[in-house]
Amino acid sequence: SFCNAALEFLNRTARQPDILHCHDWSSAEVARAYWQHYHHNGMHKPKVAFTIHNMNYGQAKLSEAVHHSQMTTTVSRSYAGEVSGSSVVNGNLQKFYGVRNGIDPDIWDPEIDKFLPMKYNAETCVQGKAAARAELRSRLGMSGWDDKPIVGVVSRLTAQKGVHLIKHAAHHTLARGGQFVLLGSAPDPKIQGEFNGLANSLSGDDSGFFFAFDEPLSHLMYAGCDIILVPSMFEPCGLTQMISMRYGAVPVVRATGGLRDT
Repeated sequence: SFCNAALEFLNRTARQPDILHCHDWSSAEVARAYWQHYHHNGMHKPKVAFTIHNMNYGQAKLSEAVHHSQMTTTVSRSYAGEVSGSSVVNGNLQKFYGVRNGIDPDIWDPEIDKFLPMKYNAETCVQGKAAARAELRSRLGMSGWDDKPIVGVVSRLTAQKGVHLIKHAAHHTLARGGQFVLLGSAPDPKIQGEFNGLANSLSGDDSGFFFAFDEPLSHLMYAGCDIILVPSMFEPCGLTQMISMRYGAVPVVRATGGLRDT
């Protein structure tokens, strides 16, 4: 496997890292394999740290890695508390910690963002966000009349992300005189079909739907929106809410996991 190949490479090149830091089920095998096959065969120095980003996938592998790690973390203190009863970690809570995730401030910085029509900072955010709103409306075929507040969603459209609340928010925003924009898509064809229907039923000057992954457009969304909605059912940490604040948009979130902490 790739995990064993990575350990073999470290061993054959005589490397002695201080820490082997593994993430989620895809590299969980490293923890057990290191102690069973490599620690006593040349690579004596490392300790193993294991980070769980989402407890919902590969729980058997996660549990094995937790057992063989010297420290296990997850990506927020609240999520650590929420999952502490899981069989994956509940026998090893003495070495289980929540360490809040973060964004890359060099990628997500409106002062140097090449995807914005006007770069801005805290002093020029009113003008910068106005320029972004105008560009966003132009891209999505929306009206700028009366400069209505824009509520946005940037998300994969899955049950975890609170799709029923996203639909409710779309209707409620338009009914209250705002504009609604969404960037994202659903891996489940049924959910995607529901959102295609929502886009058709709400089509007009005050809504815009873009069903794709488009990073440049996501930068414009964060800059152009007044409110970013993150109604996740559970969220180990989440980055959307932190990017929103960086771009001067108000994140409206459910009080769960890392959304609560940030």
